[in-house]
Amino acid sequence: MKTVGICRFSYQGKGGFKLGIDDPPALAAFLYDEARMEERFRLFEAITLPCIAAQTDPDFTFLIVTGNWFPKHYLERLKTLTARISQCVIRQYPPRPHRKIMAKAVNDWRGAPDSTCLQFRLDDDDAMALNFVERFKQTAHDLSAITAQHSSVAVDFNQGYVFTAGAAGVKLWPYHYPYSAIALGMIVQAGSDDTIMSHGHQNLWKTMPTLTLTGEDMMMRGHNDFNDSRTEGKGNTFDYQPMDAEKAAHIRATFGIDDAHVREVFSRP
Repeated sequence: MKTVGICRFSYQGKGGFKLGIDDPPALAAFLYDEARMEERFRLFEAITLPCIAAQTDPDFTFLIVTGNWFPKHYLERLKTLTARISQCVIRQYPPRPHRKIMAKAVNDWRGAPDSTCLQFRLDDDDAMALNFVERFKQTAHDLSAITAQHSSVAVDFNQGYVFTAGAAGVKLWPYHYPYSAIALGMIVQAGSDDTIMSHGHQNLWKTMPTLTLTGEDMMMRGHNDFNDSRTEGKGNTFDYQPMDAEKAAHIRATFGIDDAHVREVFSRP
């Protein structure tokens, strides 16, 4: 089955951020601020890309979408970071309504909807388990009797961690969260041009059948200086704890995140 993950990398469009900045130059100034971009690149390198590069099932595409206004030197840095990861494909789109452009990017990649398509999304500061694609495909196979009756079905792996990352390494808090944007997939049948970006991830259960799977760590949700969730006003606070050797080994084996590498990336000038 065709399988694609989509990642918005500082795409400048209408919506998609909770900042309420409607003026395109003002949004560009925020998105491409040097301090913000430095954090995004370091998180992408140390947290997100390792889990993409080491998936146990490598047969998928990781579609990285950014905007036409994306500064050239950042685009070159993004290309350099992803050059050795064959699943990574970078696409640029003009500033348009965010959700419509992300859906268009998925369907542009998919082409004619003549076969089932597995879709997932991942933010540029998050990680999914190294066996996510494999487990997602197996679950889609197991659900074949249900997916045959519905144009779209969602699969939600709801267990993992929320974390911070920096020069002191990774700090964690165990986390269960339904319909997160991480380790959440959608099975789209042939003949449908639906996409995972056509729905708010927390509202998928309102529009299609869903299956929730728990009991194994499948997601790492970033919570850092420029994380969009910090603008929600919900008072998201967690009692982050440093990792001991056993936990660091578990995170490395499960997500491909190496604490020593995180420390090195965030200690650079």
